[in-house]
Amino acid sequence: MAYRIVAHPRKDHVKKDGTTPVYLWVTIDRKTRKYSLGHYIDPKKWDKNKEKLAGTKPIDFAINDFIRDSINNAERIILNIQRKGLTPNFELFERAYKNNTDLEDFYQFAHVYIETGNFSPGYTRLLKGELSKLKKFKDPLRFSDIDHSFIMEYEHYMYTTLKNKANTVTKTMKKIKAIVNEAMRRDEALYTKSPFAKYRMKTEPTFRERLYKEELDHLFTLRGTFSNHINNVLEYFLFSCYTGLRFTDITKLRYSNIQGEWVKVKMEKTKDNVSIPLLKRAKELIPKNDSPLDRHIFPTISNQKTNKYLKTAIEGAGITRKITYHCSRHTFATIALNLGIPKDVVQKILGHSQIRTTDIYAKMEDKTIEREMRKMEV
Repeated sequence: MAYRIVAHPRKDHVKKDGTTPVYLWVTIDRKTRKYSLGHYIDPKKWDKNKEKLAGTKPIDFAINDFIRDSINNAERIILNIQRKGLTPNFELFERAYKNNTDLEDFYQFAHVYIETGNFSPGYTRLLKGELSKLKKFKDPLRFSDIDHSFIMEYEHYMYTTLKNKANTVTKTMKKIKAIVNEAMRRDEALYTKSPFAKYRMKTEPTFRERLYKEELDHLFTLRGTFSNHINNVLEYFLFSCYTGLRFTDITKLRYSNIQGEWVKVKMEKTKDNVSIPLLKRAKELIPKNDSPLDRHIFPTISNQKTNKYLKTAIEGAGITRKITYHCSRHTFATIALNLGIPKDVVQKILGHSQIRTTDIYAKMEDKTIEREMRKMEV
């Protein structure tokens, strides 16, 4: 019984970005059926003779490995049918193909998902960290292994062995669920229903440390009283406190982002474009520039060293709480909300897609409550 197994992109299925899905073309007894491999590629990079991508990027190698494994696996199915003394046909092939675990490698799919996901560097690191964490619990892992029982067992492992808190467990599960959802989107036959359908994500209230307005005012007056390294860190930290920009946005901030009385940036994390009015103090923190507009505004250092120098400045201001760079964003949001700036305005500046994300910062200070209550005396 003659058979042939090859891989080719389907040129009749083209996405808006120009990529096409790769299919396994299986021919048995002069009849051909196509099976999606769940990955999209640039058809211009496809080498038809070698049946692989001609690119040299890590993602190209990863997809080529996946395609080669898929072809080898399909050939093993045919050979196993023949070893049993049976004549290969599509009924026998598809029964084995759909139940075959080699085509369900979770980590292999996850690797391609990360490399092709156009995620920010920070989120990419988080995803890879979650995969490393999961591998310590179970490796290898197939999609067929991931069911409700597996999810509950992994949750128990994170709580008991890793001592993770509820919010950490939920963040982990959301990332795994995102990968599973993408796999289901690419292959509808993977599950009859999501293994996360009955799983309930749990969260606990968290306290987000930040500076009070009086402390922020005091820190602003201390500029220039520290060494150059510490003072530099303090200044771009303060700029974040007055704009709500993340550390990753500050590291990429250029003079071209300053447009009149506004700072306009594309956020590194969310890829959203935001426009933020520049407060007087924020403008005072911007060094004078006679160089090209593509020059960085602040000479930033690593996040780790930034927090080390920032700790010295915070202690120098007499603040005993643990303040890290990310507290600048919390500081901006809570001060803005307590001053009565509308929540939807704060949401727009922070680049939050949902108002409930902004709600996290909506913790009223006692003096704000008192100020509002005094209105009843008028």
